[in-house]
Amino acid sequence: MNDFFSLMEKLQGMFDSEDVEIVTNDGRSFRGKIDNLRSTMPFSKPAVKILGNDGKITKILFADIKDMIDHRGQ
Repeated sequence: MNDFFSLMEKLQGMFDSEDVEIVTNDGRSFRGKIDNLRSTMPFSKPAVKILGNDGKITKILFADIKDMIDHRGQ
């Protein structure tokens, strides 16, 4: 899942969800709320920050995202 515009569109649709899961290419899974989308900062790689239930913020580069799941309403 490396198409920048597809990722941005899907992540923006999940921005108000409290229960998003991001699965990375190496099999790790991060679940929580989207805290920040960074896509236009100069000299930085596009990334998303997830705020976990434990209060920890994890930054995940778009290039590392394999799948995104919105558990809202399930």
